Amino acid sequence: MKLRQFEALRAIVRTGTTSEAAEYLSLTQSAVSKLLGQLEDELNIKIFDRRHGRLIMTPEGKMMYADIELVLNTVDAIKNKSKDTGALKAGALKIGAMPALGHGLIPSVLRRFTEMYPGVQCSVDIKPREQIEELVTIGHYDIGLITMPAETQRLKVVHLANAEAVCILPVGHELARLQEISALDLQGKSYISVDTETLLRHRVDLLFSEMGVKRNLKIHSQTSLLVCQLVAAGAGISIVHPLIASAFESRLAIRPFNPAINLEYAMLLPHGEQSRLIQTFMSFLVKGMKELQDRANF
Repeated sequence: MKLRQFEALRAIVRTGTTSEAAEYLSLTQSAVSKLLGQLEDELNIKIFDRRHGRLIMTPEGKMMYADIELVLNTVDAIKNKSKDTGALKAGALKIGAMPALGHGLIPSVLRRFTEMYPGVQCSVDIKPREQIEELVTIGHYDIGLITMPAETQRLKVVHLANAEAVCILPVGHELARLQEISALDLQGKSYISVDTETLLRHRVDLLFSEMGVKRNLKIHSQTSLLVCQLVAAGAGISIVHPLIASAFESRLAIRPFNPAINLEYAMLLPHGEQSRLIQTFMSFLVKGMKELQDRANF
């Protein structure tokens, strides 16, 4: 049995004649009659009785047509879903992001993406880099957003941007008069540190240790987002990702930091060809990052 035979039968049922069914399917009347005859032969039943030029469905035909209609409805649903997905009118996207990218980049990107593609369902989780790598590898996330380095053998790594960490201070702080903050400027200053498990915390602590600069480590926070809020409240100074700092630009004094702490942001993807949905979202991420860089000058 062929799908075209089912479609011919449905067209006959809906239009009432083989001639109108042929017009509906853009076929000849003889082609529709042939498809119907083939279906009756393969099913070994008579689907229609022909009475006074009219087609009357037999009891056996009605019973069989109920099942055929279910098949055709399923096929129609698959076609419609495929069409919607291809046009990005439907679909789902699961994103895992490190805090700096999740809080600093994702909000504006998702706002624009969902405005343009309202039928796509998006979910975002904030996770440490190691968890994101693992969850992208096993397919839990479609895309991961991280700070390098990352495992490059199991995953595809796409460069997103380079940046340098910035020093953030309360507005009106005595050091805010400087155009650039050096590590030596922070000697003895009240400092707010982010979680010890983060790469940036490790690199910052190592830098100050090597330079022999001792900060007054007053407060430790689990997230960079809270660090920025604490600095804005006047609780101390910190060094953070520029993505996070830019979200608080009206509440913080943000300055370049010397010596520079270089950061590389990247997208993690499973190996292989990416869907149109993922490719489109990646283009939004690239554009969003470029706009952030231009606005915040990092």
